[in-house]
Parts: sequence; C-alpha cells; structure tokens
Amino acid sequence: MPNDFPDQPYLDRIRAALWRRGAHGNAAVMVGAGMSLNARPRGAGTGRFPTWSDLARTVVDHLYPAYEGTNSEHRDRALRQAEATSGFLRLAQEYETAFGREALERLIAEAVPDLRFEPGDLHHRLLALPWSDVFTTNWDTLLEREATRIVDRHYDVVRTVADIPASVRPRIVKLHGTLPAIRPLIFTEEDFRTYPARFAPFVNLAQQSMMENVFCLLGFSGDDPNFLYWSGWVRDHLGEYAPRIYLVGWLDLPPPRRRMLEDRGIVPIDLAHLPFQVPWPQ
Repeated sequence: MPNDFPDQPYLDRIRAALWRRGAHGNAAVMVGAGMSLNARPRGAGTGRFPTWSDLARTVVDHLYPAYEGTNSEHRDRALRQAEATSGFLRLAQEYETAFGREALERLIAEAVPDLRFEPGDLHHRLLALPWSDVFTTNWDTLLEREATRIVDRHYDVVRTVADIPASVRPRIVKLHGTLPAIRPLIFTEEDFRTYPARFAPFVNLAQQSMMENVFCLLGFSGDDPNFLYWSGWVRDHLGEYAPRIYLVGWLDLPPPRRRMLEDRGIVPIDLAHLPFQVPWPQ
C-alpha cells in the first residue's frame, strides 16, 4: 500500500490487531448492507441487492402508489422523508401499521434476493481474515454460506440469543434477524427503539467486543441507519471510555463530514482517497 494514502496508519493498526492473538485476532468487524453489493448473481437478469434507498422506495410505492397523479404530494413528501434516517424508519413503521408485521417481513423477503445470489470474492477474503467475531445487521445469508468454504477457520453462526451460550469464537452474529425464518427482522422505528431491551444479550455481546477489540464497520455509509444506531449506542453507553471505531469504505467524505465523525469517535478509512483505483460497488 503506498505511503501517500492518508489513512494508512489506521489500516496498519487493524492489520496488527488481526494477527495479535494467533488464530483469533484482536479485531472484530460489523458488516452492513454495502457488502452484499459484492454478491454474484446466479443467473442473468437477477439485478442487484437492494440498498437502503431501494428499500425505502419499495415501501413508498406500497404506501403511496402513483395512480395517474393521485397521492403525488404525499408520495413526494414520503420520498424526501426517506432520505433521512429517522424518516426512513418512520416509513417502515407506517407500513407495519397499515398492513401488519407479517406483510412487512414478507415485503423484506421479496425485496432481498438472497438465494438468487452467491457470495462474492470479497466475502471470501473478509472471512479468511482472523477476526475475533463478525457481526452483521444484514438479513441475507451470504456471510454464513461463504463461511462453509473457509477451510482453515470454522465460524459458529449465532442467529438467535439462544445460540450465544454454546457458541465459540470466531462467530458470525446475526444482530437483526435472518432470512428465511429468524424473526423479527429489525426494520422499523419501534424495532430500533426497543432493541436494547428486547435483545440485550446481543447488545452486550457487541459491547464486549467493542471494548476488547479494534472494531471495524464495513459496508456502511455515514448516514446508514444501522451505522448511526450502533455508533450512537457506543457513545451513549461507553462515554469517554468508548474506543475508536473504524469506518472502512468508499466514503468520499468532505472535510466537515469527516471532522463530525471523528468528533463522535469514528475514524474514517476512506478508500476514495487511495492513490490508485480499486473496484468498489457503487
């Protein structure tokens, strides 16, 4: 890696932590929706994995269908609202209120084309590293499917709170439910509000990992609702003792946004500033 990459010292810190304790390193990672964009479609015409913006538009399409101009004002307002994290989660809450929880989770299952894709090369490269644990907020099964192909590491998969006691590191921890059948799928404003109480063992597991390891966030944008929730949670609960968290990705952050993240204890490793081009999902 060239020395003129400004975030190189942070990458060096993560690299050192990964191999600090032998088989299970001193680094952990939380994987977000952006990682799923690296999946390989099984057939032509499959499309791609949805982003948070895609899911928001799907929710708006159901709540405010465009019938020859009717609902246009409400629809436009909802689309603008979905651009903000709080507005996006509120729209998901509206959908659940209007159509019920079963309909909301069916919408997610239909919108996330999990089994129409295979894990990509970056999934393999990620899981081949000696992470202490791999947390994910993703509903798809790409990580756990790729884990079966890692010959020199065995990952326990923690899908529910009941799986925690019997699990050993390294683990893949599904924080927000998983397709096809592990419910609830965390999606709405109320889901996020009640998560610390309803899923306290998951929260405790993540907190322990953040205190013990160099902790990375991968596949999140700076305004991803999961990123904002978990990074805010660290600040609220660990305060001045909160360790730095490394947000890794093609972020292309302007200086004011970068300073804001740093003030919140988030260290961006912005691959957009690499002195050479690398392939990255857009």
